[in-house]
Amino acid sequence: MKLVLGTRGSPLALWQAEATRDLLLLAHPGAEVTLTEIRSSGDADQVSDLARFGATGIFTVQVDRAVVDGRADAGVHSLKDMTTTLFEGVVLAGAMARGPVEDALVAPDGKTLDELPPGARVATGSSRRAAMLRRARPDIEVVGIRGNVDTRLAKLDAGEADALVMARAGLERLGHGARISEVLSTDRFLPAVGQGIVGWTCRADDEEVRAHLAAITDREAWHAALAERALLRTLHGGCNVPLGAHARIVENALSIEACVLSPDGAQCIESNALGPVSEAEALGERVARELLEQGAEQLLEAARS
Repeated sequence: MKLVLGTRGSPLALWQAEATRDLLLLAHPGAEVTLTEIRSSGDADQVSDLARFGATGIFTVQVDRAVVDGRADAGVHSLKDMTTTLFEGVVLAGAMARGPVEDALVAPDGKTLDELPPGARVATGSSRRAAMLRRARPDIEVVGIRGNVDTRLAKLDAGEADALVMARAGLERLGHGARISEVLSTDRFLPAVGQGIVGWTCRADDEEVRAHLAAITDREAWHAALAERALLRTLHGGCNVPLGAHARIVENALSIEACVLSPDGAQCIESNALGPVSEAEALGERVARELLEQGAEQLLEAARS
């Protein structure tokens, strides 16, 4: 077996691709699995605010284009960066076991979110995290930040902010777990759709590669991905809106909870559902419809404007 995995070139993306290669080699000893690095538009533009970038799939489309045109057999992605509608010609073919789902606070002095002084500058590149921060601490200043994990940590160390909120999974996967001053509870900070999950794409008509990826797919992560992405798709949310979601298997059933916030965090609409694992997508769609019935569309529109 010979496979080429398409990936971004950031340290976290390479970690994800190398972990995927290890799983494939474990399942197919003697196989040849290589990586090809693809530069995304999100990597090329390190200045624009993600919420105002004006394009979808800025971290994934170029990788999936490489899959479609044959430069790669499969694409490796952070699932939370993937668009609700995938690049034409590719399908979501599998997922790695989910890492930690929580957001994490990094503060140089080790303070927790509640211990930060009024007016503290807390940096994030996510409109979801920004809204949740404003809801939890309306007295702090939320500031934007761009760059990969190491770049953001360097900006924090240079004094561009007093604290930083990022995905716990990314920090721990790159060996920065000791820098976390607080793991933010999902009770206050529901994660992004797909947070902590590595997703794999392949050509829709490539049954062989699809089968190889399905064989190494983690069951719980896969069904969580299906439920959360169905929720996002039904809401027409996009990958950078103030929407939190978390699906997980609980006693052989699938639980999903979600919330949509106003950009200032003042309003929060919540819903949840529990049902058969086999109905993951239907559960996600049900929660999305309940959110819409409560007025989620108006909050999402406010975030897009």
